[in-house]
Amino acid sequence: MTVHRLLDIFTLMERRERESANGFALCAVAAEFMALDGAGIAMISDGDDLTSLCTSNNAAGALMDLEITLGEGPAVDASHGDANEDTNLLKESASNWETYRPEAVALGARAVFGFPVRLGAIRFGALSLFRSTPGPLNAEQDSDAYLMASVIGRAILATQAGGSHESLVGELDGASMLDFRVHQATGMLAVQGSMSVKDALVVLRAHAFGVGCQLSELADRVVSGSTHLDPDTRVWVDDVESVING
Repeated sequence: MTVHRLLDIFTLMERRERESANGFALCAVAAEFMALDGAGIAMISDGDDLTSLCTSNNAAGALMDLEITLGEGPAVDASHGDANEDTNLLKESASNWETYRPEAVALGARAVFGFPVRLGAIRFGALSLFRSTPGPLNAEQDSDAYLMASVIGRAILATQAGGSHESLVGELDGASMLDFRVHQATGMLAVQGSMSVKDALVVLRAHAFGVGCQLSELADRVVSGSTHLDPDTRVWVDDVESVING
């Protein structure tokens, strides 16, 4: 089932990016895939603040701007924790979005949902979704939202690392999800390069892409010590292949 839904996502991505002038249609894909009225993706910037990566339409853009301005809402909460929802903004709610809720209603939202975008313990931001009628997501939509958030995380990482959606498809289609070796290598690289874990993962993947090897293969070499990043020159040093620039 998951494989078929992944194929559905990438089919939508291919079509949308063909039609999109800027070639980045993740938000439009998320809204269409989820069969909801709008979607937005917020990224965690330096200082743990949120910035908007994209939105699927004007209403989603206004809702995302509202969250970023107020510092409260589904994407804000999801970027710092777990998935959340408010399935009827017109009624009393347990959420603490006292300022956000009436403003979101004024913008046309009646139900909102937030899902974290992360890979393992590394947080990138959140996927924010809304519909113009009250009601929860059904079981399939809920499952699809987590899958879409995972694809978004990997697409963002591939873009930052200079990769392509073709390599992303291959990674998702196979069994090379981030495993312990990659996490361990990322931690070692963060220490070697005096950088954040998120930046270390981007650097690790960028180098794997640049030299044409599998991410897991490079991770093995980093963990074993046969490849490391020189902390002063930021040059990759490989005991087998001599020196490779990163």
